[in-house]
Amino acid sequence: MPSPSSYLFINQHRTNVNALNYYYYSNAFTIDEIERIKRIGESIPKQKAVVGGEQNGTVDSNTYTGRQSVVSWIDETQDSSWLYEKIGNYAITANKELWNFDIWGYQDPLQYTTYYGNGGHYDWHVDLGPEMSNRKLSVVLQLADPNNYAGGDLEINCGGFPYTVPRQLGLLCFFPSFLLHRVTPVTSGTRISLVTWLCGANFR
Repeated sequence: MPSPSSYLFINQHRTNVNALNYYYYSNAFTIDEIERIKRIGESIPKQKAVVGGEQNGTVDSNTYTGRQSVVSWIDETQDSSWLYEKIGNYAITANKELWNFDIWGYQDPLQYTTYYGNGGHYDWHVDLGPEMSNRKLSVVLQLADPNNYAGGDLEINCGGFPYTVPRQLGLLCFFPSFLLHRVTPVTSGTRISLVTWLCGANFR
């Protein structure tokens, strides 16, 4: 797991921020880089994706249907350090452009997520909670060709209206972790993405 000091983001404070918006890069990763990420992700054992309530017992994992996907966790290693660094560099620009949050870097490993065409989805949620209150920016990298699956749109509620993030292989999206967002049900094919969070001191 990367240490908090792995990637330090130094911000210049300003007032013209836009906290209810998202930022994305088209073609942020090349086809070769995407295939490299997928090889790493597929080499790690997958597990059923859970939500915070399932982990602490407040949600019945036998009946909860709000999230249906499998995940594996990509730690920072010699094979994956380039990926952490590249996402971090993109994050510096996105953060300066829209939010100017105080961010020190990663806390969790990168999450390699697979949604299958049997209705795989993740209902409306935020990425903040009792044990993850220092998440500032959520990050989603699309790793599947959108022509190879149906459904599976990433939608973000930016101030009361849901926006659909463009579907594009290699698209890298950043948004504040306090915004409601979801992945709509995948009706055919397989949607694959890489998810992570950039963290800092708790919002105050």
